[in-house]
Amino acid sequence: MILSPTTLAAATGAGSPLVTALLGAVTATAALLGLRHGRQVFAWMKKTRDTDDDAKDLADADSYLKETFETLCELAQKPCGSTELAPLRRLRNLIKASADQLEAIRSDLNEVAEHVETYLATALPPCTGPVRVTPAELDGHRERAMRQEHARMELERAVSRAQQRIRVLRKP
Repeated sequence: MILSPTTLAAATGAGSPLVTALLGAVTATAALLGLRHGRQVFAWMKKTRDTDDDAKDLADADSYLKETFETLCELAQKPCGSTELAPLRRLRNLIKASADQLEAIRSDLNEVAEHVETYLATALPPCTGPVRVTPAELDGHRERAMRQEHARMELERAVSRAQQRIRVLRKP
């Protein structure tokens, strides 16, 4: 099929710049929408990654709190010296490190760490031997043991509150 000069001239008429402008506008709009969608995808990925990181940190903190609670259950109603309380020192440091990482429950974890320090401060002095103990010394020993048990119960409550807060944060 041979084209006549009139047909060729009609293709180069005034409609051509309009089509070019429309195609340019469509291309620019598509590029703008593509950039916008890309930003939304990257924002969603960052949010998901941050949520996953927080979930892992919450799981770590929860495991430290569970271990603390188990240790407290073993020490319940038992006067303890500093050697029996040694595992709590490690857990205190782990809980403090978790508090630094998790802003959402920082206050709860710091409260637990403070209660651990208070409990550790109640460690009973070691027995000196089979020497006879006066009633006044025995009463003092009982009083220190009761203070220690009270500190243990306060620590147990703080651990329970922190665990409940973690459960609330984990719910979607």
